[in-house]
Amino acid sequence: MNFEEMINNIKTDYKNIIIRLLFTVSLAITSLGYTLLNNYRGKVYNIQTTLDTIIPFNKYFIVPYLIWYLYVGFFIFYYSIMDDKRYFKILIGINVGMIISFIIFYFFPTTVPRPFVYGKDIFAKLVRLVYLNDNPYNCFPSIHVLDSVIIGAYVNRDPKISSAVKIISTSIAISIIFSTVFVKQHYVYDVVGGAALAYFMYFVCNYKEVSAKLACKMQVSSEKQVNVGEE
Repeated sequence: MNFEEMINNIKTDYKNIIIRLLFTVSLAITSLGYTLLNNYRGKVYNIQTTLDTIIPFNKYFIVPYLIWYLYVGFFIFYYSIMDDKRYFKILIGINVGMIISFIIFYFFPTTVPRPFVYGKDIFAKLVRLVYLNDNPYNCFPSIHVLDSVIIGAYVNRDPKISSAVKIISTSIAISIIFSTVFVKQHYVYDVVGGAALAYFMYFVCNYKEVSAKLACKMQVSSEKQVNVGEE
């Protein structure tokens, strides 16, 4: 990640960058659907697993849970400056992924019962604040996981980003994913659903590139098998 190059791009292409950043408004507009659906509408489903009963509540995981906002926001801003193709693919992936999630929320509303959070420390207060502002109904799939996995997928496959940054990005994404179950905002199936939807959106937005890589790998594998057979 070259911050000097970022600054140069801002200086030389700031008008186009501003125009590109305006498209992030689409995320705010799409997110309105989350608020509209995040309420009790009659029957709700509980998809708790045995693993969920084993996972303890941990208020300290509220930190990575909230870091999600910075993580997603930073890389959207970064790609608006450095790579407009990845930028728009990320916006499309997140927006369409959210719309698909909203359809699931409407027809298959799930809930996660929350524990009573004791304590006057900052972590307990932050958990209570999240609980207060986010009703426990839009659970499957997890939007936190959806966005984190989409961002992580693009960062990890970006040749311009260093290995160190990729490791940091992956670590943050994993901590965000774990946080969703440790602060009892989601169940395991919510995480699996969010990750599956994220990879589906990544595949759809990068169909040609992914197909070409798969075809290449299959060809190499086939050639190796032929060579082994000839030996």
